[in-house]
Amino acid sequence: MQLQRISLNQLGSMIILFLIGSSSLFLLASDASKDAWLAVIVGMLGGLLLLWGVNLFLYRLMPEMNLIEMIFELMGKPIGYLIGIAYVLYFCYKSIRNVREFGDLSIMYLLPQTPLPALMLIVCLLSAFTIFHGVDVFFRMAEAVLPIVIIIYILLFLLVAGSGLLHFDHVTPVLDEGFKPIWDAAIPELISFPFGEIVLFLMFWKYTEHRGNMVSLTVKCFLFSGLFITFTNLFILAGLGSLAGTVSIPLMQLTNLIEFARFLERIDPLVALLLFTGVFFKLTAYYFGAVLALSQIVNRPNNKYIILLIGMVIFFGSFLFRNYLEHIYVGFQYNVKYHFPIFQIFLPIMLLTLAIIKKRRSEKVHAK
Repeated sequence: MQLQRISLNQLGSMIILFLIGSSSLFLLASDASKDAWLAVIVGMLGGLLLLWGVNLFLYRLMPEMNLIEMIFELMGKPIGYLIGIAYVLYFCYKSIRNVREFGDLSIMYLLPQTPLPALMLIVCLLSAFTIFHGVDVFFRMAEAVLPIVIIIYILLFLLVAGSGLLHFDHVTPVLDEGFKPIWDAAIPELISFPFGEIVLFLMFWKYTEHRGNMVSLTVKCFLFSGLFITFTNLFILAGLGSLAGTVSIPLMQLTNLIEFARFLERIDPLVALLLFTGVFFKLTAYYFGAVLALSQIVNRPNNKYIILLIGMVIFFGSFLFRNYLEHIYVGFQYNVKYHFPIFQIFLPIMLLTLAIIKKRRSEKVHAK
């Protein structure tokens, strides 16, 4: 595994693909009903505050370090090892969830006769192969794939609109039940997924070229991703109405209704392609984060056995869930409310506090 520099375009492409992932295919914040798209905006603003006020602030204070190096620098080795290992497990678990989602949805919509372990093993091997070739190769993949993904989304939006499936009365009146359902649906769930997941990039920002423009680029790509997800949520609600919250993949359901010019229909394979692309990039990014973190902890950079070890943990860990419904239930009832905020909000805020204290003490010493 070679660690090389990544360009700003590659970083921006990865941020967009990572944040959009598969989230734009689903109805986020469905508890807010027809105001779910407003809840996405609230979650995006909360995530932006976390990104600008915590993650990027922490990066600007310690730009030569990744997350694990920051933890060791600020907390020392005994505590640093514990928190570092916790982040390795967190990154692994996030990748596990995406691997299982990839396998379950492949069986549901594309390859119903294929054994689940075979599908998950294939995607884990593909991710391991990508990681073995280094950061720059992975990020170049994102740069090449992003335009294709955006073109497919635009095509789907145009076909749905052209088929007369959009009825914006499904999303009116706005704020009919007040702001509380929107807030309850957005905080902390939408910060946990997908906007708070940007904490992973504390593992990658140090490899970026032209760091002076990195902060503004990250914010712009974050906002683009958030507005894109908001638009797709609004799009799904306008097309399916109350049905949007009852189906597994609402965008897939909506595109199944397309009948354009009496010959173009059944374009759901395009949605499946978007789903698998988004899930692959997200699970590989978390897999890569876990590899980099463990390599830093054990001081074994460029060790291919760590890639194999993390891959085995992810593959066997993907059997934790009995089925897709349990996978979804655990994620939305426990992980996004209680577990993920620890790693996305509380620990980064603690690190930032320690970094500020250390900087002020250093400035006082130099002043004397």
